[in-house]
Amino acid sequence: MGPATTYVAGELRAQKARLEWSLDTIAERSGIPRSTVDSALKGQTAIASEVLFALCDALGLDAGVLARDALKRYREAK
Repeated sequence: MGPATTYVAGELRAQKARLEWSLDTIAERSGIPRSTVDSALKGQTAIASEVLFALCDALGLDAGVLARDALKRYREAK
């Protein structure tokens, strides 16, 4: 995947680690299937906006800040 997806996945993983939550906990709190959460945190595929918003909401992250920082990584990679 590209630099934006890699950055977002890394930030989601970091917050998961800070909270010490399992994939199952995140899936339950976000309403997103566990397999989708796992894929998003691994950065295996681009993350759909609805999934990103649900994950950010569940994990207590600001989706706007995350998107802004991901865009910066994207632009730097060009």
